Amino acid sequence: MSEFDGLPSVRWSLRGLTEEGDEAWLIRGIARKRYHCPGCHGDVEIGDEHTVVQYVRRLGGSDHHHWHRRCAEEILVPELGRLRRVPAGDSSQTKLERRGRYPSGRRRR
Repeated sequence: MSEFDGLPSVRWSLRGLTEEGDEAWLIRGIARKRYHCPGCHGDVEIGDEHTVVQYVRRLGGSDHHHWHRRCAEEILVPELGRLRRVPAGDSSQTKLERRGRYPSGRRRR
């Protein structure tokens, strides 16, 4: 396990960078409907604790995917660079989608 236990929690989210330089935010979630995990291609069932990965693209735009916690820890976390822990309140979907409206060089501070 990594220094962050590899996974987000109720109090903390994780923020890292993809190889393309896009931000990847890992957020703890509880499934409200059935999702498809891109790691194992299995289903994340209703009520399952899982990891929501919100991508904020360097050139603008954002999207998200729902991963099983184990898949995120074993597949996704090792691929991300500069992974750090951030307060969970900083990773709300609204805030991240707002960040995605501007290319990285033009984001408001």
